[in-house]
Amino acid sequence: MERVRDLFDIGMMSDLSDRNPYEQLLHMLMDGISDYIFFMEVVDRRRFKYVYMNHAAQAHSPIEGAEWNGKYIEDLLGHEESRDLIDSYEKVVAKKEALTFEDEITINGTLFRGHTVLTPTINEEGKVTHIVAITRNITEVVKKERDLARINAIYRSLMKNTTDAILIVDTDGNVLEANQALEELYGFTKKELQSSTFPFVPDESREEAEGLIGKGLKGFEISGYETVRVHKDGSFIDISVTVSQIQNGEGETIGISAIVRDITEEKRATRRLEASRSRYRSLFKHNPQSILRLTFQGEITKANRASVRLLGKEEDQLLHTSILDWVSDRQAGEVKQQLLNTFFKKDIWFQTSFFVEGEERLLYVFLVPIIDKDQKEGIYAILEDVTEKEKAHEALRQSEEKFRLIADHSNDMISVFAPSGSMMYASPSHKKFFGRDPMAMSPRELRRQLDKEDVIQLNAAFNNSYASQNSFTVSVKLTSQNGEPVWFECRGTPVVSEQGIVSHFVIVARDISNQKTYEEKLERFAFYDYLTDLPNRRLFEDRLVHAIAQSDRTKQTFALLYLDGDGFKSINDQYGHEIGDDFLCLVGKRMKECIRVGDSVGRIGGDEFAILLENIEDSEQAREVAGRALEKLRKPYYVNGQEIASSFSVGVACFPADGRSLDDLFRSADQALYQGKKHGKDQVLLFEDIQ
Repeated sequence: MERVRDLFDIGMMSDLSDRNPYEQLLHMLMDGISDYIFFMEVVDRRRFKYVYMNHAAQAHSPIEGAEWNGKYIEDLLGHEESRDLIDSYEKVVAKKEALTFEDEITINGTLFRGHTVLTPTINEEGKVTHIVAITRNITEVVKKERDLARINAIYRSLMKNTTDAILIVDTDGNVLEANQALEELYGFTKKELQSSTFPFVPDESREEAEGLIGKGLKGFEISGYETVRVHKDGSFIDISVTVSQIQNGEGETIGISAIVRDITEEKRATRRLEASRSRYRSLFKHNPQSILRLTFQGEITKANRASVRLLGKEEDQLLHTSILDWVSDRQAGEVKQQLLNTFFKKDIWFQTSFFVEGEERLLYVFLVPIIDKDQKEGIYAILEDVTEKEKAHEALRQSEEKFRLIADHSNDMISVFAPSGSMMYASPSHKKFFGRDPMAMSPRELRRQLDKEDVIQLNAAFNNSYASQNSFTVSVKLTSQNGEPVWFECRGTPVVSEQGIVSHFVIVARDISNQKTYEEKLERFAFYDYLTDLPNRRLFEDRLVHAIAQSDRTKQTFALLYLDGDGFKSINDQYGHEIGDDFLCLVGKRMKECIRVGDSVGRIGGDEFAILLENIEDSEQAREVAGRALEKLRKPYYVNGQEIASSFSVGVACFPADGRSLDDLFRSADQALYQGKKHGKDQVLLFEDIQ
């Protein structure tokens, strides 16, 4: 490209219409260059005609096969796509000096990126008569640069944000990279790691560490290798390390990566587990709960002291007898089946009667399989004598019948829950609401009738009430059988047993949907414009304050666009206030279409609107977005058969350059808006433009 520019500088292309001895040589040179070369005649303002182009340019779509000689730029590229390019040509004509720029253009649906140099040809009167354009196709180069930047960003993010400790070492054993997690794990900084040879490896483990690196460089798979390393403070750390080979694009090994996980707590847990086995045996022996160790056929192989007291026999009298001997013949078959079921299920619970010294005792029996190294070796049978409890339960049942008589005829939804969260009772009004009996629904199905936040709220209310034994009131949304959400006020009352603990909760849920609807309407009236349904000034300013606080933390730039209608009063005067209001509604809809996801638009008052553009690159991006919005807003509006044409003036202030507070940003944007209206209206003006 530089050689081509030199040829133009010495005048070899000053006038292609003149025959000279260099013409044939020049054409051969131009046609042999892969860059796109155009010789353009300056015909008039924003009118540039093709005079010459080399073979590379002629073969480029959309020029390929087209009649280009004597055509203008917009004839080949189209008015929309050629606008920015013609702007660049105009700059060269105005300044009479070369211009270099890079641009993007979509040609036949394909994105083209070019690096272009525009060089003016000036006649004796000092007028630019021709422009030489040399364009290099950098589409693939830019794509590769962006792909590389994306990969580097992913790599940096991974190294920075992963909780795993990562170490990268070259083929000579030098530390190339260590993330923060690794520094925290070992206590050494990256600089310290690079200045010494693996200071976290104990002296007695040096040979082991070198062996791991050697195997990793040779491509051996090392996954979850457990060893011990030493922290900077001298404490030892149990770790699990996975080593992987790193190769370049040619398949050459250039180093290894090691992902290190701290398993110190896991190792300690294993040691604690070993210690707990002896404690467990002691717990079995002295547990106040009656526990028997059984075979899957029901033979008693061990009995603790509590079971000896319950059954009235010594342990040696119980050993090698069957648990089936303690039940009636009628119940023996069921108990035997439950013993067999324990082999296939985790836990079994059932109720049966034991005959102890001629007296029938009602027992709850919990069967838990004994598992050692994934092998089921027997059963623990935990026995609970509930004879007296059942007598009390019968008295309670009679009391509950009275409660049900009231609850079954109430329009409110009345339910009873155990402290564990399981439902013990639901009034018939539940079935009317859900379309089926909630008692037949699993806890997971019941939770699905609530929003996730309401589940958390209810759990917290239950827990607090259980601890304090105080009543609670919460508002939740339940999903009815037709799929509609309905608001309920739930009043929960804990029922405290004689032992002073909460035995269950009574919940009375009342439909408060009408009240909630009214509250939501009041809230919307407070924060949204009644006419356009856009956020009002109060809500928009709140979002702007939030954006300021967030940008102070993230150092991101945002822009405030302040828009004011040009001549709205004349619309009201000509068509009336009713059509004026409908017009403002249409403006509000177009405003919404002008913003990106995450941006905000609000009506400040009258025909004044504001747009918040968050996370912009620079002020030019704000100018571009404002320009597109202005173009959309100046299109005709059709209201009740009337075509209304209008426009807006836009003032733009950027954070933090044009203000760091809400008042400063509005003041800057308003000043830019005022200057825009003063100099012709229907335009975008940035605060930086009037400085």
